[in-house]
Amino acid sequence: MMAFLTPPAYKPEQTGAEADARYKRLRWQVFIGIFIGYAGFYIVRKNFSMAIPALAPFGFEKGELGIVLSMNAIAYGFSKFLMASISDRSDARRFLPLGLVCAALSMLFMIVPIQWVGAQNKTLAIVIMAALNFLVGWFNGMGWPPCGRVMTHWFSIKERGTWMSFWNCAHNVGGALVGPMAAYGAVWFGSWFYGADEKMYFLIGTYAFPAAVAILVAVIAYLMIRDTPQSCGLPAIEKWSGSASKNYSEKAEQVLSTGEIFKIVLSNKFLWYIALANAFVYMVRYGCLDWAP
Repeated sequence: MMAFLTPPAYKPEQTGAEADARYKRLRWQVFIGIFIGYAGFYIVRKNFSMAIPALAPFGFEKGELGIVLSMNAIAYGFSKFLMASISDRSDARRFLPLGLVCAALSMLFMIVPIQWVGAQNKTLAIVIMAALNFLVGWFNGMGWPPCGRVMTHWFSIKERGTWMSFWNCAHNVGGALVGPMAAYGAVWFGSWFYGADEKMYFLIGTYAFPAAVAILVAVIAYLMIRDTPQSCGLPAIEKWSGSASKNYSEKAEQVLSTGEIFKIVLSNKFLWYIALANAFVYMVRYGCLDWAP
């Protein structure tokens, strides 16, 4: 697996007007790729929250389903921390689509404990749902890290904040699509699989249809994303743009080990401040999204 994710080797550097034009075109291409790709993760992220009301007629209780729901957030938190260290040493072009496909397949299999296990085997069904929702959260943690890798390699330090602000709308776009996708997916395709049994239609709208769309998005993302400029035969962004941080050197382009990554990150006090503040933001965010309804 690690061989599959190994970053592509650097190609001989191209220069001149043609290389400049190619650089500008690829920057837009990779930006659109990570925008669409990250939006795709939100198509298969919090779907279980929408499914909870529809599961009541099957005999499942909200308290039991709350356990399943919490697995997603727990897995997502751990995954973002651990997967980021792997992503920093992986090909973003493969890492992001791989995570999205795995998240989509995990979401698709959420149909199994409802349709084939059922409330008559409630304990087993809850365990399977919890495990699958854990996997959904875990694979969703593979979305942000490769996007951050692409941003730092393709956009200079002076412009990165602007590009990041636009990219950060991706999760809003993906999250906004989930509701309509669930509704129209159930209406359009529910009868194909369940005939007149309308209470089962939500399985298609909430799980199967978004999963299929997410896999399609993963293919598009793979076709558009490129790992680094150097892997495309172009100079590093610092050299091409002429702007770099004060402590930048050629050594910064080297792939760091996991230990070196954790040493740099964990020793940065400003990252601890941001992490602490972000923890409180997420308490409010997921309190409203998951538990308030």
